[in-house]
Amino acid sequence: MIGYLKGNIIAKSKSFVIVEVNSVGYKVNTGNFSKAEIGEKAAYFCYHYTREDINELFGFSDFADLQFFEFLLSVSGVGPKVAQTIMINLGRDKVAQAISLSDVNLFKSIPGIGTKVASKIIVELKSKISKGEVDMADLEDDETVDALLALGLKKAEILPALKKIPVDLKDIQSRVKFVLKHVSK
Repeated sequence: MIGYLKGNIIAKSKSFVIVEVNSVGYKVNTGNFSKAEIGEKAAYFCYHYTREDINELFGFSDFADLQFFEFLLSVSGVGPKVAQTIMINLGRDKVAQAISLSDVNLFKSIPGIGTKVASKIIVELKSKISKGEVDMADLEDDETVDALLALGLKKAEILPALKKIPVDLKDIQSRVKFVLKHVSK
């Protein structure tokens, strides 16, 4: 299985790149995640999807995005193309918030996702989050978590507050302040 590729971009389209690694070109489905241009070096954490007639790579420049992609794939009825569409349209922060708020309409706003799949995503993933099977701290940006850990907080304290961070809080300072307010309560 291919889990990581690093090489030069030799071709690029809207939905994939071809990465040359040791004179071999790998087609990596990136959606619109890839910011690398032709001729630049790039690295991707990959999900290798194989079936009888399919052998595809789905690549992410951030390991946390790959983990979240695999988290979405754990829902029955959600395949790699649907999971990638969700990631492209919403990003992991909005998806995590939509799951915790049970926002079916946000998922339904994505092309190809109806009420049934949206409800499945929320029900199956919300229960995994609440059981602790998925560490939401791994799904949040590393700088916010690192800052909170450096302040002496433990992941067990941070986790509940991370789930409540509003999507509109983008900068690290605001996110850290929000978590500190909610951890102390």
